[in-house]
Amino acid sequence: MAEIIPAILTNDVFDFRKKYSDFFALSHYFSKLHVDFSDGEFVPSKTIVPRELSFLRSPFTLIAHFMTYRPQIYFEQAKEVGFTYVLFHYEAFGKDAEIEEAINAAENLGLKIGLVLNPETPLYKAGKFIPKVDLVQLMGINPGFQGRAFITSTIEKIKELRTLTKDVIICVDGGVRVGIARACVKAGADYLVSGSAILRSEDKELALEALLADIET
Repeated sequence: MAEIIPAILTNDVFDFRKKYSDFFALSHYFSKLHVDFSDGEFVPSKTIVPRELSFLRSPFTLIAHFMTYRPQIYFEQAKEVGFTYVLFHYEAFGKDAEIEEAINAAENLGLKIGLVLNPETPLYKAGKFIPKVDLVQLMGINPGFQGRAFITSTIEKIKELRTLTKDVIICVDGGVRVGIARACVKAGADYLVSGSAILRSEDKELALEALLADIET
């Protein structure tokens, strides 16, 4: 069954605490939480880093999405503060061997692994790595900021990926709103990450309920 996964992107620990508190109050609606980390180089924005979240004692399955170069330098931090998944971008590496190194680094720490593909990256480029990861995250927007419009060609990319594998978890991140969420699930997505559609709503609970209802129809 498909899941809605709320997301937090911030450069301020106090803001993280506020957003986390908002989501914690709605925790009966979901079991996973997606946290974005960026280095200001792979994408223009820069966020907090995992070690700043040492206060977390979370009931959620935590997913760390690294929009960074050399994401493996953060894996140990992520493990220490309670993350289960580490997700990193195919585009952050110059060579296939570097992706293999990142996969091995995550495996050695007992972390689950996700490979993230930007909208312009065709599936065939990352095809050799898909059997080696637990999850493939397809970006529905160009990464770095929340609130951008969903790139509709992502739907066909979901369908293509699902025809290639029945085993890997397909996650969609970026621009996920009511209507788009339903289309992604029908195409074959398992996880739908939503940040601004919930956090920027006047009624966060109503926004989350609307997304959940959308994927159940």
